[in-house]
Amino acid sequence: MPNNAQPTLLIDASSLAYRAYHAMPAVHAPDGTLVNAVVGFLNFVARLIVDRKPSRLVVAFEFGSDWRPEFRVALIPEYKSHRVATADTPPDEVEPQLIIIAEVLRAIGIAIANSEECEAEDVIATLTTRFDGPIEVVSGDRDLFSLVRDPRILVLYTLRGVTELAHVDQAWIHAKYGIPGDRYLDYAVLRGDPSDGLPGVRGIGEKSASELLRKYGSLDGILAAKDLTSGMRAKLSAGKDYIAAARRVVGAVFDCQVGDVDATIPRAPSDRVIELAERYGIEASTKRVVDALAARA
Repeated sequence: MPNNAQPTLLIDASSLAYRAYHAMPAVHAPDGTLVNAVVGFLNFVARLIVDRKPSRLVVAFEFGSDWRPEFRVALIPEYKSHRVATADTPPDEVEPQLIIIAEVLRAIGIAIANSEECEAEDVIATLTTRFDGPIEVVSGDRDLFSLVRDPRILVLYTLRGVTELAHVDQAWIHAKYGIPGDRYLDYAVLRGDPSDGLPGVRGIGEKSASELLRKYGSLDGILAAKDLTSGMRAKLSAGKDYIAAARRVVGAVFDCQVGDVDATIPRAPSDRVIELAERYGIEASTKRVVDALAARA
């Protein structure tokens, strides 16, 4: 049995791969394939294993899934609509590298998790219900702040590339946003998130959302409050349909069909690791991960 004093590490593959891609200069495999995101991702995973000393490890992907799940788009059609590729959109140079990352992780023996119906954040939320003991979620996606619960679930949030991490607990959320540390979901519903195509409640921005949650404690508390100003009550009334929809769109899904996941720290990689490392010219990065895992065994 793993030592529950050591965390289960849940890694958001897509978030970290894109950050690695933007942080790393161009790196190419012998055949010319771009692998800078692969190199940056593997280097970061190796460092996480050494620094965080996890008892279990899972990397969450979105392979085969609709990254704009139908149930979310049905509720708010604008959800991530600005990210939909058009004929003029340049090819995504990270997506092919995610396939390579998964291939290498499988060969090393690191567990990967995926669901065809859910986004990676939902896969991670689902996995938090499966493991006991402390959990550390590694991501650059602020939506995952809604999972933070002291002392069990912490988010390691990438601040700069994949080198600088904020340790996001409830105290951090309170200090950053001025809200109760377990109310980030309520905050996100009220203020919206343009990066996801979510406008928020019209007339309520970050400052107003923070002030309301600080005073009334939760979104339900705000909606039930009797002493709201007439102007604020009018804004909330006009936005009631949006609030109802956004709670489901922003909120993570905790029961995705993920399948069985063996999060055990692998002791020895398969022979295929050497083949893949040579094919993609990532020997040094692959060795860092293998060596970090061997030190944990």
